[in-house]
Amino acid sequence: MRKERNESLDCLKGVAILLVMFGHVQVHNHMTDPYLYDVIKSLQMPLFFLISGYLAGAGTKVESVRQYRERMYKRAISYLLPFFSWLTIQHITYVPRAWKTALFQLDYGLWFLMTLFLFTWIVYTAQLVQAKVKSEWAFWAVAFGGCGLILVAYLTGVTFLSPSLLIIYLPYYVSAYFAGLHSELIQKWIPVSFRRWAAYMSGLVFLGMAVMLDLVTVTGIVMLGVQTIASFLGCLAVIQLVLDWKENPVKDRLVVLGRYTLEIYVLHYQFATILNPEKKIFLFWSPEGLLYSVAAFTVMSLITVALIWFIDRIAPLRFLLFGKR
Repeated sequence: MRKERNESLDCLKGVAILLVMFGHVQVHNHMTDPYLYDVIKSLQMPLFFLISGYLAGAGTKVESVRQYRERMYKRAISYLLPFFSWLTIQHITYVPRAWKTALFQLDYGLWFLMTLFLFTWIVYTAQLVQAKVKSEWAFWAVAFGGCGLILVAYLTGVTFLSPSLLIIYLPYYVSAYFAGLHSELIQKWIPVSFRRWAAYMSGLVFLGMAVMLDLVTVTGIVMLGVQTIASFLGCLAVIQLVLDWKENPVKDRLVVLGRYTLEIYVLHYQFATILNPEKKIFLFWSPEGLLYSVAAFTVMSLITVALIWFIDRIAPLRFLLFGKR
């Protein structure tokens, strides 16, 4: 059961990274479609934060200061080292300014890595307090305290570490952590048939929202709430689809792809426009636009695979660029 669950999670990560890759082909080539990109944007990163939160909730917890230090060090290597390494390489002629810009505007760099590190720090800190107090309520008090600090920073206009970005993805991580922590309650009280029915109905509602609403541009707290609801509904449907998907060669390949999401994430987007040096703008729903999208995605993917293969075989590079020993 554990193996099957892990493979489903890897498959989900594979689906999410494909959405990220195709979304970047659209964005970097200025050919976003108002419907398709709404779907991609609503699913891609929320899926990653749901998976990360679930794994944190279902995994072993921090129980001592020593474990806390060890795990935070490990996460710093995995997330922060690639974040700053790529930032330095990409802006080698003005590194201090690039670091300063990224720390106040996370999406200037590999924002997902820094955001995930901050969420992990809050959770590990809360786990340590829970271990000392021996009460789950202590965990949630600290966790929601951390969420509250991010909200206060956002409302007061603080830009350091981009609270405006963190607050968008906190609900996915925290809710998935609870689901991972209490998965037995979900299995006990919510029948599989109801979960499946609810997930697929959620998917239909999500598609309707993607057609009728703008799920990309955040224009205020109300619209952010609507977009968050839409993302949850869409993600539930995708998760159920993957769980119901029978074993087959395509799913097996997505499982393998899901094990390389960090490597793909830090590399692929740099080659999204390699076939379009003149920055020509294509109409996506045209024969030329569709053909270019397929070609750009294919070439970007091949270069990414080749670089991952190369970097993986040089230990110092693998450590520096992927945070892996």
